[in-house]
Amino acid sequence: MSFNPNSLSLFNQLSLLLCTALVIMTSCNTDDSDAEPPVDNSTINPPIQISADINNDGKLNILVIGTSVSIKNNTGGFASNTVATELDNILSQDASIDLEVNIVFEDIYKEKMVTFGLGQAGNTFVDNHYCHSLMQYYYWPENQTERLDNLASQAAFKWDYVVIGADPYIVAKLPGYYALGVNKIAKKVADGGAKPLLLMLWPKDVTTTASINHFSEYTYRTADGAKTTIQTVTAGKAWEALPASKKDTDLAHPSPNGAYLTAAAIYTQILNKNATTSNYQYDDLIADIVLETKNNEANSTHYTGERTFISPFKSCGIDDSILNYNHTGTSSENGILNGLQWIIGQSDRTLVSNGTPPINFNYGRANTNFEPNKRYNIDPAQFDFSLGFPMQDNGNHGNTSMLYGLDKRINETENGTDLGTALYMVRNAELPYARAIPIRTLYAQLKEAIPSQSAYSDNWHMHGNLDKAIGAFMYTLLTGDCVLGEEPTDQNSDDWKTWTANKIGYETAYSLMHLKGNVPVCN
Repeated sequence: MSFNPNSLSLFNQLSLLLCTALVIMTSCNTDDSDAEPPVDNSTINPPIQISADINNDGKLNILVIGTSVSIKNNTGGFASNTVATELDNILSQDASIDLEVNIVFEDIYKEKMVTFGLGQAGNTFVDNHYCHSLMQYYYWPENQTERLDNLASQAAFKWDYVVIGADPYIVAKLPGYYALGVNKIAKKVADGGAKPLLLMLWPKDVTTTASINHFSEYTYRTADGAKTTIQTVTAGKAWEALPASKKDTDLAHPSPNGAYLTAAAIYTQILNKNATTSNYQYDDLIADIVLETKNNEANSTHYTGERTFISPFKSCGIDDSILNYNHTGTSSENGILNGLQWIIGQSDRTLVSNGTPPINFNYGRANTNFEPNKRYNIDPAQFDFSLGFPMQDNGNHGNTSMLYGLDKRINETENGTDLGTALYMVRNAELPYARAIPIRTLYAQLKEAIPSQSAYSDNWHMHGNLDKAIGAFMYTLLTGDCVLGEEPTDQNSDDWKTWTANKIGYETAYSLMHLKGNVPVCN
């Protein structure tokens, strides 16, 4: 290319002459002793080095939790075994990682034939019980000690990261219960020294952007509100960003492309770099979109204000100083009433039976297969809210069987479990009037805090501490308030056990309502 100095402005010509003179002066300076050493920019802005080996044991150990089977009709969940395989491919073929790599998949889904008694007569049945939720996974009695030790890095592997997946249907319909389980798992993981990562899922059949936004909102709400620091893996948003040609389908969920995308998202979250860095080549476009999504989401607003999605665990928001109630008069309901009266007796509210319709709430058994005339009553003209609880199992086997009965037993339509009750309300369009009381979830936490605690005061009726936990749960769910007071110093005393029941009821309701494990102190 020819150069014409006449085409330059006077200013540009002078600038050019000055630059030329400086170049000549520099090139003519041959006194190396006076020369400035070259500047090494790498010492000023060194590249960010991220070590995936958190515990410095020379190994990269990652546990990936997911579910092969959903609570919805026992269909596919989010089978993270394929994600674990793809993650192992990416990490083990990354030449920059000089570590022994161990990627392990743990399936949430479990099933077991469990003996339980039904009704006061204690008629005995043996039926399948199923594990789909993170809470049931945590409290599933069979091999629970080994499972919790594994989460806490006290078994074969000392984990660097634990990736927490879940059943997409539970995230979609019961986000509060999802958050409750995430917090239980994440705390156990963090106590063992590993970093929990929360995997943003997506439904198998994505029909609208709104469905992805739901998963995004409630994943971030859960991570942001957790008591333990949790990072979010933005796989669901990355899937949404894929071009249609890359969104393959398969009988399993995720699909092959979805499994690679999820693994790439985990890799990128951990190492803050593109999965194409690895010698394992699957699809560079997918990897590029994963990295771009992670960077975009880091600066995005994922939700605003309080949650609006209505589930069976959403707060009722009753401000009335007088709470009017109704129930059908069973002994179980009277026991719960005793617990609720004990709680409200410490508050500035008053509990009154019935009143001018519509009264605040009624409550009753949820089971459709046993004394259906004693169930909670959906009637908006009479009651603002209707609270249903799954009737307790008989005491002949209940201290064990109820711990297996958080999620599902027999089939999807049976509503004698906590999630069986909640999802019955969803399927039968009982929202926004219906609310679920998860008595088995309360009992599992009560027994964890007080190992000697029975669910029963006799062979059938629930223990007073469980009734108080239920009462505290109902009070917080209905009003958003709590009445806990100072913790008694003697942890062997009845006062401390009662206080603990109150605390569990309050904290469970608050977490379900607000998707927060970081629960405010209640005075």
